[in-house]
Amino acid sequence: MENQVIKIQDLQVGDEIMISCQAHFKYLRVVRAPRMSKTKVHWNTKQPMYENVRCTTRQELVTTTNTWNGTSYTRTHKEWKVTPEDHNLTTSVDLNYRQIWLVRRENNN
Repeated sequence: MENQVIKIQDLQVGDEIMISCQAHFKYLRVVRAPRMSKTKVHWNTKQPMYENVRCTTRQELVTTTNTWNGTSYTRTHKEWKVTPEDHNLTTSVDLNYRQIWLVRRENNN
C-alpha cells in the first residue's frame, strides 16, 4: 500500500507522505493520527472536517550573497528539503482537500 495517493482518513502514525504546497514539495512524517474537528466545518456543505495533522519535516535556512552596483547583499530564506532523514521541524499541516502521496508506511498491519 505504498507509493499511491491516499486519503486523510487512511493516514496512520509513522506514515511518510508528500504534498505540494506553493510550488514546493513537502516530505512529512505523521506524528499524530488525523482526527475529526469539533468546531471546523466546510463553509458550503457544513460537513465536519479534520483537524490539522501533526507532522515532522526538514527545513533549512539558506543564505545567499549577491553583489549589485558594488554593494553586497545577504539574503536568508527557508527551504523545504524532500528527504526522510534528519527532520528538524514539527508542524501542524492542514491536509483537508489535499492530494496526499503515501511514500512509505512504517506499520504494515
